[in-house]
Amino acid sequence: MNIYFNRCFTQTAKVIELLQNNPNGEKFTIFISHSSPNNYLEAVADHFEIEPKLSGQEYVDYILQFCRTHNIDVFIPRKNMELLAKHQDEFEKIGVKTLFIGTEEIYTLLNDKVATYQDLEGTDIVKIPSTYTITTYEEFQKAYEEITSMGEVACMKPISGIGGDGFKIIRENVSEVDELYTTTGANIAKSRVDRVLQSVDNIEPFMMSVFMEDEEYSIDCLGKDGELIVGVPRRKIDRYRNNIEYREELMEIARQLTKRYNLSALYNIQVRYHKGEPYLIEINTRMSGGMYKSCFAGVNFPYLAVQALRGEDVKAPDTLHYDFQMYMTNHFEFKALK
Repeated sequence: MNIYFNRCFTQTAKVIELLQNNPNGEKFTIFISHSSPNNYLEAVADHFEIEPKLSGQEYVDYILQFCRTHNIDVFIPRKNMELLAKHQDEFEKIGVKTLFIGTEEIYTLLNDKVATYQDLEGTDIVKIPSTYTITTYEEFQKAYEEITSMGEVACMKPISGIGGDGFKIIRENVSEVDELYTTTGANIAKSRVDRVLQSVDNIEPFMMSVFMEDEEYSIDCLGKDGELIVGVPRRKIDRYRNNIEYREELMEIARQLTKRYNLSALYNIQVRYHKGEPYLIEINTRMSGGMYKSCFAGVNFPYLAVQALRGEDVKAPDTLHYDFQMYMTNHFEFKALK
């Protein structure tokens, strides 16, 4: 069977290793196209190709032709997923099964954090943080004052984005000198935000909300037609350590979100606690970069996803392992610490 990944994360090399080391001993031929050379991906690919610089319909045509040329059986998209999701029927016509989580409309909704929050407002599935859409400095200042007047810390982030890109915690007690000479992480001096926003005529819209200060969980999920097949909550301790933990509260959130949006395939739900309550951060419309870490619980997410895509009856393993920590070694490998 030929499986194709486009412009995937470097961590996808781990996903491919899991696919090839499946419990049935099935072997796959792996095709990868990427915008630039990548030693990690080239090492696990049977065929690696540099993509031409294309966008829009030209990129769709390139992907479809790649599938025809190489007799692709399964396409696992990573880049331009919303665009490619519009053409699911064209992949079907040429006999290619695709690992999309849902329709184009679902991608459009879930890739917009503000729209997702608005859609879930008034439901009892999960709490939603108070959120403001910012397009001017005046809106920023008003939102900041409202958030801090409640005794909370304000943060800002893109309306659409990947991982923690663009996420900033706004601090008045952090100076720009601190930013220059010390490690401030995601913290940014409010004076700097003030100056930047006041100097820009057309501000790209971003969102502000209360900063959730407690535990952050990443729930890696496999669904099919609105039913959660398996989910594994992973608590982020720091960049080097993760805990695999079972929390029924989080599993129920994952089940209800999967049902509400009729999700299939691999996706990821980010939840963060604040004052003892779980709040939704976002629903990622792709497998997470750290999904392979959740596989330490005893589930081969990518192989189950391929099996489900082929119409096979799949279910969660009878036994999953929880309540252990993983850590990054000196070789940037994650190991389970039982």
